[in-house]
Amino acid sequence: MPIALLAAQALFLFGVPAVLVWAEPRLRVVETLSPVVLCYMSGIVAAQIPGVVFDARLAGGIVAASVLVAVPLLLFPADLRRWLRLARPTVLSFVLAVICVCISSALVFALLGARVPAAADISGMLTGLYTGGTPNMNAVALARQVDSETFILVNGADVVLGSVFLLFLMTVAKPLLARVFPAFVPVGTGPAEPGEPAIDQRGGPWYRAGLAVLLSLGLCAAAAGLSWLLLGRLAEAMIILSITSLAIVCTLSPNVRGLPHSYETGQYLLLVFCITIGTQADIGHMLQAGSLVLLYCGCVLLAVALHWLTARLFNIDVDTLIITSTAAYFGPPFVGPIAKVLGNREVVVSGMTAGAVGLALGNYLGFAVASLLGG
Repeated sequence: MPIALLAAQALFLFGVPAVLVWAEPRLRVVETLSPVVLCYMSGIVAAQIPGVVFDARLAGGIVAASVLVAVPLLLFPADLRRWLRLARPTVLSFVLAVICVCISSALVFALLGARVPAAADISGMLTGLYTGGTPNMNAVALARQVDSETFILVNGADVVLGSVFLLFLMTVAKPLLARVFPAFVPVGTGPAEPGEPAIDQRGGPWYRAGLAVLLSLGLCAAAAGLSWLLLGRLAEAMIILSITSLAIVCTLSPNVRGLPHSYETGQYLLLVFCITIGTQADIGHMLQAGSLVLLYCGCVLLAVALHWLTARLFNIDVDTLIITSTAAYFGPPFVGPIAKVLGNREVVVSGMTAGAVGLALGNYLGFAVASLLGG
């Protein structure tokens, strides 16, 4: 393929996410649909234009690089040690959520796995997704070499199911659950305002984000070297798990946690991943398998019921239950809005940190579940 055409395709794949990031706080339609959904749609639509064929090698390189570099960037701001010192109910409720997701993923695989292609991989992706958010699902899919169509189907199911669940959390969840769960008892966990992430997102010139990107690239190189040294080849699964481990070690340094724009840069790279995956989708396959994958994902999401049942046995209060559910199933970005709905600023710090812990755990858990179920 001519270099000029490759350059144009790369400009499209990197440019559209940048435009959507710029437009999200300015255009209500972008904010409502979310840049993630719009990136998938943009990639799928562009790939259907007659005469347009996206280079498979370019797409494959961007998919791998975007996820590998994004994982450390998303983890750098997290203070995981502090989370372990937070109030016992927060830690306990989040741990219960993680355990219940793993159990649910395995049970659904046992019941429906024979009917759904790549069921083990889907269970692994959902385990990662529901313990820390979309970045985990992306990383597990890359590690397990999941095909583009399956990935988009799972993500599409998540958009549908997640929207319904999020609407429930933002409207009637607290009034209903407050009838069953104890009320929140303030303990003065911190002054963070709802909607203001506990992770460091300080301002400053965007070029300073380059420091975080350089560190992330260094970790990727180290992980690749470790894979080559131990296995004699570049194994994506080992590289991803090694990158996660190295990034967690780096978070022990306050200087790393203070790197500006690390989290936002990681989120942008995930949008690049999304639009690139969209360009590789097979519409016919998606239409044929979509309803069954939706059913599969919906059954796994019932883990939330198991989580809430076990949380009641441990007498978890209603606000902690809702905020840890948000952290596990949606990740850190949704903690602030839910805390605002709850009218409780004290749960922001613990919820954001729980979400960061989920980002760290999800890659390990998702890959482990997929490997145990499917080999």
